[in-house]
Amino acid sequence: MHQDAASPTTEGGQRERTDIPPRVLLDWRAARIFAEKNLMISLRYPANIIVWGVVPILWLAPYVLMMTALSGSAGTIRFQELSGFDDFVKFAIVGWFVYQYVDNAIWSIGNNFRWEQFSGTLEPLFVAPVSRVSILLGAAISDTVFTTLSAVVLLGTSCVLFGVSYSFVMVAPVILTLLLMLFALFGFGFMVAGLILVFKDPSVLTQLVDTVAFTVTPVNYPVQALPPYARFLAYLVPATIAMEVIRHLLIDAYIEMSVFLTSIMFLLLLLVGFWVVGLAAFRYAERWTKERGSMGGF
Repeated sequence: MHQDAASPTTEGGQRERTDIPPRVLLDWRAARIFAEKNLMISLRYPANIIVWGVVPILWLAPYVLMMTALSGSAGTIRFQELSGFDDFVKFAIVGWFVYQYVDNAIWSIGNNFRWEQFSGTLEPLFVAPVSRVSILLGAAISDTVFTTLSAVVLLGTSCVLFGVSYSFVMVAPVILTLLLMLFALFGFGFMVAGLILVFKDPSVLTQLVDTVAFTVTPVNYPVQALPPYARFLAYLVPATIAMEVIRHLLIDAYIEMSVFLTSIMFLLLLLVGFWVVGLAAFRYAERWTKERGSMGGF
């Protein structure tokens, strides 16, 4: 085979690859390809979208039944004083709708490399001239698309089953709030991915993180019901602010501009903070596993 005399060669006389592009911090083309690959796998089983849209209703139903059994109605004076809303069912449905994305960041985005390891493709991915951030972002995008489809099924089915309705006149602020929350959760997912690279078996760790997040996030009860220290922890989860804002937008169709802008600024701060911490944690975990040669270990 003809070899270019100007091409560098290794000590063994073999031609060295010079056409590999330099690794950049974020390669959108690689992220898109990885997202498309994951979506093709997910859409191969479309029934999963319906299942994961309906299953959370079974998790929501016990809370609705318990509230109705204790109060005899969809709301109480005490609940209204704490939350500012008079309908617990509407309150809880929005909570579960938003929490779907938190659950996705913990279980799906963070576990993508573990699934690649089970498939035997983790090490080839890590020797490819593509930044791991691009791969993680591609996984985050594909998982978010799947989660959005499931969350829409959850919202629509819950409205039919429980006979509630929402106002969608302020869709733009809802979408903006969701997007900021999502990007903040991406950074959180990167941090979980780093932990999984180190600890390998993610089930116990992921369950612990998910349980803590679910407990402090106001999914089924207002954040004011939490003790002060837990309330502080709750506001470190981006979904807490997002739930409060989206509830006002969908249930009341109104939110004070000052409250909305303050919430958006706080979400931006959380977004930057989670990305900085998440990427730092992931890079440290990647370096730690490489130094110990445990990248492909189980």
